[in-house]
Amino acid sequence: MDRLTDLIVAKVDDGYSGRIEISRLVTRGPGRPVVAPFVFARALAQLWIARRRGEVDLLHINVAADKSAIRKAILARFARSLGVPYVVHLHGSRFQEFWPAAGPRVRKLVDRLFLESSAVIVLGTVWSELVRAHVPQVANRIVILPNATAPAAFMNEPAPHQGDVRISFLGELGKRKGTPQLIEALGRLDEGLDWTATIAGNGDVEETKLRAEQLGIAGRVNVPGWLDAEETCDVLRSSDIFVLPSFAENLPMSILEAFAYGLAVVATPVGAVADVIRDSSNGLLVPVGNVDALTSALRRLIVDRQFRNSLGAAAKIDHAAKYEIGAYVSRLSDIWQSASNRSG
Repeated sequence: MDRLTDLIVAKVDDGYSGRIEISRLVTRGPGRPVVAPFVFARALAQLWIARRRGEVDLLHINVAADKSAIRKAILARFARSLGVPYVVHLHGSRFQEFWPAAGPRVRKLVDRLFLESSAVIVLGTVWSELVRAHVPQVANRIVILPNATAPAAFMNEPAPHQGDVRISFLGELGKRKGTPQLIEALGRLDEGLDWTATIAGNGDVEETKLRAEQLGIAGRVNVPGWLDAEETCDVLRSSDIFVLPSFAENLPMSILEAFAYGLAVVATPVGAVADVIRDSSNGLLVPVGNVDALTSALRRLIVDRQFRNSLGAAAKIDHAAKYEIGAYVSRLSDIWQSASNRSG
């Protein structure tokens, strides 16, 4: 959510969306849990002051599962009490499990969050169906708006690469993102294939390194840990294949970033990923947790350069047409304007 918000704010500040001003309202922050209630109370006070000064027309609420949903539901009720309309933007990968399993009081609170919204933004079809199932009254207010990223950061068009096929993964290393299955798949690749891999991110870094050593592929697999934005761009610039074999997602920014760089993407059809990747057209989809299928997909892309390049080219075209931040902010601005007018 933070990465996308940063991109949105930067575009709006550049005047891309016309006469719109954005102010951030931090309701949780990165500090210790004991500080969270004070951060939230400050956010409520800031909203109250902004409303008294006539400085807010609409509240955009980013929502994930668990405590985020409860906190944002309370914020929404407070906004309504002040006469401030709001838009709900559903993020996170666990809402499908959280919402049905929540207790009656929490479920009622979350239902009301959606019911009293002026618009509901979701990232794909599966999330649209989820909201419709729980609060069918908002069906005509649901808007599917996939995530977006900046264009690829190339100074010049990259020269064709002739060495080892370079595979990358970016994200939190661990079970949810499928990195154990990725390491196993890499270990099963034929010994004669020419490839190297970068598996970058926080999480189970040491466990991933250890398993690579046990499988005898530590010399081919770089596990650098967390990377900053510039280092992430460097990895994407130097990659041929991007892999994200997740067990749960909403719509990962990393897949869209890989699209922007024209990489052949291998992923699992979780969350809204299947809305973005058309199997064998602009990427490859493999069943969740299926190491054999993941191994086969990687082997095919390593061996078949023409197929790999065709997937990457299609992905890059799709990014420019559907997932570039400029067009995204333009459409988001229209949603804000319509929601504000609807509540006015």
